[in-house]
Amino acid sequence: MAATDPFEGLGQALARLRERAGFATQKDAAEALGFDQGQLSRWENENPRPTLENLGRLLAAYGVGLAELVALLGEVRRLKRKTLDGLTYEAEMARLNELLRQMVENQAEAQSRLKALEALVRGDKG
Repeated sequence: MAATDPFEGLGQALARLRERAGFATQKDAAEALGFDQGQLSRWENENPRPTLENLGRLLAAYGVGLAELVALLGEVRRLKRKTLDGLTYEAEMARLNELLRQMVENQAEAQSRLKALEALVRGDKG
């Protein structure tokens, strides 16, 4: 049986903790806490993970302890294992992202066609 990674889901947990601390964006958190925004982004994407020293600084800045981080990591892992219509959380998120991308493309096309129709009604040439 393979050992599980005790820090699996750390990036997602850090993003949640940032939002709970009142920082809607990585930029807001980086400016307030004295971190580089790119570094926060990489940590939240787990590429690479923060050092223990930086993890401690983040937790202190977000006002949470190690116990709360461990609990949140467990919650993130449980969510990732749950399925919806046979799809894992990650697969469902990928599916939703693709549907959102298609929706945005369709909206842009509809707006373009609406503008063309409005121009036609006004009698614009073009």
